[in-house]
Amino acid sequence: MNDTATILLFGGTFDPPTRAHAMLPPRAAELIGAEQLLYVPAAISPHKLDQVPTPADHRVAMLGLALDKVENVQVRTMELDRDGPSYSVDTVRSLREEFHDGTVLRLLIGDDQAVAFHRWKDWKAIIDLAEPLVLPRGYDSPEGFADAMRACGGGWNDSEIEQWCRRRLDLPCMTMCSQEVRFQLESGGEADEELDPDVRKYIRDQGLYR
Repeated sequence: MNDTATILLFGGTFDPPTRAHAMLPPRAAELIGAEQLLYVPAAISPHKLDQVPTPADHRVAMLGLALDKVENVQVRTMELDRDGPSYSVDTVRSLREEFHDGTVLRLLIGDDQAVAFHRWKDWKAIIDLAEPLVLPRGYDSPEGFADAMRACGGGWNDSEIEQWCRRRLDLPCMTMCSQEVRFQLESGGEADEELDPDVRKYIRDQGLYR
């Protein structure tokens, strides 16, 4: 890997991984010229401590199927291998130790996560180690995103909001939501539009979300 390599990190519970999970992060990696994209499944999200996720082996298997045709990606299980909630700061610190100083790490997050980023554990350290990039999800325009940051309860000043807007990528909104897919499946639906066929088959074969 050359001295100016960029690696993009994308975390989540992936419960289950949707088509958007497989399509939009690679486009983000292409936009910034990243040589590699790392998907990092969370063991337990600190933002969803009241929700028990599907067992990790199933989520990793589904993610592998969803990404089967995507180039230059890896699935890293480092958060699954740790005990307790999965904090992003621990992950980026670990990866910073793994890769040489010439490697640029970037953390891809949804705009809904960005609005509340000041509530993340050691969020300033995360920015120093792997400056975030923002994937449109809940807000379909930079103006809507900025308004949401202003309304979040005093967490951001004008300068910080401008900086976050510059981190926002010009990509389609990631409207597919794993929680909504689970609701469809639990209600007897197939979620054909949201899930890769191989992922749907795995879910049926394993009897998940029923």
